[in-house]
Amino acid sequence: MAAKRIHLKSEEQLRRLYMPFIKGGALFVATDDPYAIGDEITLLMQLPGDDEETLIAGKVVWLAPLRPGRADQRGVGVQFIDDKSHLRNRIETLLGHLGESTAPTATM
Repeated sequence: MAAKRIHLKSEEQLRRLYMPFIKGGALFVATDDPYAIGDEITLLMQLPGDDEETLIAGKVVWLAPLRPGRADQRGVGVQFIDDKSHLRNRIETLLGHLGESTAPTATM
């Protein structure tokens, strides 16, 4: 499969999709493509404020349950593997000033 492109326009959008509770960091990727736990996936991510995309390898570790009337929340959780670009650290630095939020995320 081709790499999934993810261009995040705001820190709030990143906060909604980031999965800090997954070891090594992960991101929710909205998709209708059929994936299974363990499938490998390549992401081309552009974080808010970045001019270039970051290539990161990942694996599917979570499948969004189908929710009636919530087709916008179909997707997978992709755990970062071989994070040579330190994407997790960059994301957590970007989100650090937001503090704890009670606003809903795409996963919980």
